[in-house]
Formats: sequence, C-alpha cells, structure tokens
Amino acid sequence: MSYRKGDLVIVVAAGPENEGTVGKMGVVVDGGALSGGDVSVRGIDAWPVEAIKGYRSYTPNQLRKA
Repeated sequence: MSYRKGDLVIVVAAGPENEGTVGKMGVVVDGGALSGGDVSVRGIDAWPVEAIKGYRSYTPNQLRKA
C-alpha cells in the first residue's frame, strides 16, 4: 500500500522504537519518497521521539489508512 502526505493512518504494528503506538492515529507527512521507503507520520504522540524529530517513521506494512 502507498501513502501520500495528508493521509490519516492507524498504526497496526510497531518496532521497538515506536513501542506503545499501536492503535494510535496520525497524519502522513511523507509517503516514503524522501525517507527511503519509510512513511513519516506525525500526531501519534508528543513524547519522546516525536517531540525531538517532529514525526515517527514506520514501514508501510505497519500502517493502514483510517
């Protein structure tokens, strides 16, 4: 599945760097073109990764459209 900027997504799986985000919703800020395939999502939570980087990265199979 492909994602585009502005898509509303739900996290369905997460690696250790995104632990605790499964089931949360966010907005795609980059569908993978700029980040080598990872989808950049913001609005998941405010701490700690998103507060520092401004977004969280997921592989496309870790997300689904809301």
